[in-house]
Amino acid sequence: MRAAYLGLGLICAAAVGVAGCSQKREAKADTGTATATVATDAPASKVPDTQLQSQAVQAATAASTPVDGSGPVNTTTATPPPAAPAKK
Repeated sequence: MRAAYLGLGLICAAAVGVAGCSQKREAKADTGTATATVATDAPASKVPDTQLQSQAVQAATAASTPVDGSGPVNTTTATPPPAAPAKK
């Protein structure tokens, strides 16, 4: 459920990023388990099509990621701490 709110937040942020423009543009993304549509009235000079598409992909990815952590999660592998010297 949190992922759906995140996706909605991204859509709203993109839609109200720049006020006063009249030409609506939108981008759609489908991850197989979620679909997202992001729309904006901002001109392409302020929000390029690549950025709009990227926002749609991020929203769809966020909406398709399980909140309970049971699904795949992108993580980085931390290096183990250096071994402490043995005590004598």
